Amino acid sequence: MKNMAQQLINQKLKQLTVKELLFYSEKHRIPITKEEAAAIVKALKKNEDNPFDPVGRKRMFKKLASITSKDTARSVYQLLMKMAKEYGVEHWLK
Repeated sequence: MKNMAQQLINQKLKQLTVKELLFYSEKHRIPITKEEAAAIVKALKKNEDNPFDPVGRKRMFKKLASITSKDTARSVYQLLMKMAKEYGVEHWLK
């Protein structure tokens, strides 16, 4: 069941829109500009790294930092952690 849920989450990350990312960033008070959101969404669509694997997640956020900035990548990481906690799956990201 866990693998199925993780596959659904990975699929959602690949289908995330700029509008959705901006909604979640505002909801969780994480500053992301529209331009950064567009770059992040584009990168997530191409991402092959597993965000549930610590090594894959680190690689994914290094790529995001190179596309945007370290601060933005850190903000997106915080957003991911807050959303995981909201849905009760934060232990999957340890």
